Order: sequence, then structure tokens, then C-alpha cells
Amino acid sequence: MGRTHAIVIGGSFSGLAAGRVLSEFFDHVTVFDRDTFPEGVTDRPGVPQARHVHGLLVRGLIEYEKLFPGFEQLAIDRGATFHDHTLDFAVLRPQGWQPRYRSGLKFLSASRELIESCVREIFRHAPKVELRERTAVTGLCADRSGHRCLGVTIPSGGPGRRETIDADLIVDASGSVSRAPLWLQNAGIAPPRETVVDPLAGYASRWFQGPARWPADWWWWAGAYIRRRPDDLVEANFQLKEHNRWHLTLSGFNRRYPPSRESEFMAALRRLRSPLIAEMAALMEPISPVYSNRAIRNRWRHYEGWNQHFEGFIAVGDAYVSYNPVYAQGMTAAALSAQMLRVCLEQYDSSNIEFCRAYHLAQAAIQHDPWMMSAGVDLRFPFTVGNRPLLIRLFNIYLDGIGLAARSRPEVRRILVETAQLVRPLSDLFEARIALQVGATALKEGLARIAAGLRGRQPSPVTPLPPIVT
Repeated sequence: MGRTHAIVIGGSFSGLAAGRVLSEFFDHVTVFDRDTFPEGVTDRPGVPQARHVHGLLVRGLIEYEKLFPGFEQLAIDRGATFHDHTLDFAVLRPQGWQPRYRSGLKFLSASRELIESCVREIFRHAPKVELRERTAVTGLCADRSGHRCLGVTIPSGGPGRRETIDADLIVDASGSVSRAPLWLQNAGIAPPRETVVDPLAGYASRWFQGPARWPADWWWWAGAYIRRRPDDLVEANFQLKEHNRWHLTLSGFNRRYPPSRESEFMAALRRLRSPLIAEMAALMEPISPVYSNRAIRNRWRHYEGWNQHFEGFIAVGDAYVSYNPVYAQGMTAAALSAQMLRVCLEQYDSSNIEFCRAYHLAQAAIQHDPWMMSAGVDLRFPFTVGNRPLLIRLFNIYLDGIGLAARSRPEVRRILVETAQLVRPLSDLFEARIALQVGATALKEGLARIAAGLRGRQPSPVTPLPPIVT
């Protein structure tokens, strides 16, 4: 059976990345999106989370350059810069300030709007693709048996009128708000079960114009991140973006949402564990209102375990697995989804009865590590809503030990950073030589705490900012 037409529902990162891959295998690819896509670097109304700090992981930069050749240079041309996150970024973790060292990894400093504009521009020049804006997909069309998806419906003409667009493959890339489960139910098909991990989080963000001169002794020129402790439910992420603009996001958990009023937002900076970010913001000029968002959770729609036979339909990106954005997994996970789609299309014709199941199983495998580093980490807090299997509890205990060992052991530190950036598999953290270093550090720290308690002294809650470590 010839592959002629593929439809992608949604034109954000996962949709454009999937569409780019599909153009290598189909005669025509149509991407539908309800939004109007702006020209240049501008946010979109249909992506409210875009107003909060985003980060493209190192693995994501690698994958987007593969998917969209020229992406990196175009981002630089539009103002993006690169930094070494472990050298140029001040990070206060629960265990104290992260030691400084040269990782050799390239971190892209750019807003989500800039990154998306580069992806969109390169996509528009790809062969065999069509981006249909201001067109909302309203449903899925199935054959009489209900076992194969034949296309989608879109509005046409007057109120209530619809047009059917046929396709050989339909890809749901409509994000975490995907309506596909409802459409499946309407077609008489039971949707997949879901796993939701909800840290009851909310975000508030604001843009600033950076100072003309940066203080000479402030080495953290790329930004600062103040992580929460288990007893502290607010954290802050302040990052340099393009054209000396800075993006600040406050994150609150367990319904302790950060304030959305400007005066209260600025006052909240002085209540963080360190005054560093408040001192940075005092040198800058606010250039936006405070934007808030509270629809934040991790969600896995288990298409890989779906017992329904429905050919011609797959879900990618956030429509399959969505993450708490504080961990910056989403854009990179979208690229990984697209790359796995290429692998599966090289192995199967999309008309093959095994294709959709094989793709969803492959998706589950590549989403495991990001899920553990997002939903798994959120489950370490008692207020997070979600099931806590023994494996997750043990993982978080071990991860706390990794964080302690990373402060004094360069090999552990390097592997932790590379794992968080998805350039290494999570399993590398559990290698015997790493586990031994984690155990030795935990024993040393435990003895130090016991000794401090016997002396009646407790360690300082925030250690001094670190010097350079080579």
C-alpha cells in the first residue's frame, strides 16, 4: 500500500518535528493548528506555558539540529547565545551551591519563542509539507469496523458543518490538552489508561531587561537557579535569553502558588533561600507583567499498553507523555519522539498492522528516563498526588545520595549532569563505581551530621558561593 498523506494535529514542537520526519516517508504532510503562527520571535496565545522559563537540554539541541539542519546557526543569528551551565550558572541545590566546573557541554540560551520560530521557519521550507493555520481538528474518523483511523474532521462553512480530510496516518501532537481520548470514546473506542503525577504546582513569570554593565565579580552571567528544599515549597529560575533580556520564573508547590501581582512577585524574591536573585533583579528593569499558570502536572497516556486495535493513529510528544516543565524535558522529549518515529517508519510501512503498536512501545522506552527525572522526582514530596511504587521511593533516596556525592566527587557530578541533559542513559547513575562513591559519601555525611549534633552545632543552611573548580 502506498503512503500518500499524513496528518499531524498540532503545530508546536512535537508536531513540527513529527511532520519533518513524515515528509521523508509520505507524499504529502498536513499539519493543522488552531493558532495563527506569528512571523518572527513572538509567543502564541495557544501556548500559555510559553510565558514561563524554558530550557532546551543539550540532547535536544543535538536532535533539533539533526531534524532541522541549520537550526543552531539560525538561533545564533536571532540572538541566542551558548554557555556552560555548570560554569556560568549559579545553582543552589538542597545540598548547597553546586560546585563550578567546565562540563564541555553547550547550553543554548534563548526564549521558547525564538527556538520555536527557528524550527517553524526551517519547517516551512521542507518539501511536501503544508502548515494549515486557524484550523482546529474536531474529531477522528474511523472505518465501519472501528479498527482503523481514516482521517480527521475540521470545521467547514457554517456553524456545525464539518469536512472530512482523509489520510493514511494521523499523528496526535496536540499536547497535554489533547482531545483524542474524548474523540476515541465518541467513536466507541476505549481510550488508554492514564498515569497522572501532580505536584500541585503553579508558576509566575516576568521578563526583565538586563543591566548595561554586569558587576565584575558576578561570574554567573548566564543566570541563577535556587532549588527548593523538602521544607521549602518555592524556587526560582532566572535565565539570560536573547538581546540581554532575562526571564524569571517562580515555582510554587503544594498549592503554595507564587504571587501574580507585581509588587508581591518582587517581594517574594527576598524570601528565597538566597538573596542572589533579588540582587540580580534589582539591577534590571521589568519589561512585562507577571504571567501565571497553574495547569501543571505530569501525565502519561499509556498507548503502549492500549488493548484497542486502532490502526493509522499514533500520539507523540505531550499528547503521549507530558512533564512538569520545571525540569525542562518537554522540547527535548518532542525531538526524541520524532526521531523514534523515523526509526519505526524505516522498519514498518504505516499500513502494517504492527506499526502503531511498535511505535508506542518504542515511545515508552525513550520516555522512561525523562519521566523518572520529572514525575519520579516530583513523587519525593509527600504532597504530590500520584502512586508511589517501591521503585520510585528507592530511586529518590538514591538520587538524594547522588546529589550529595556530586558536590565532592567529579565523576559523579559529570555523570549526573549528563544524565539530566539526556546525553547519558539514567542507568549510568547506577553503575557499581558510581554507587560505591554515593554510598561512601552518604556514610561520611551521616557521620558528620551525628558529630555536629553531638557538638550542638548544625551546618550553615547555605554555603558560600563556590569558586571555580577545574
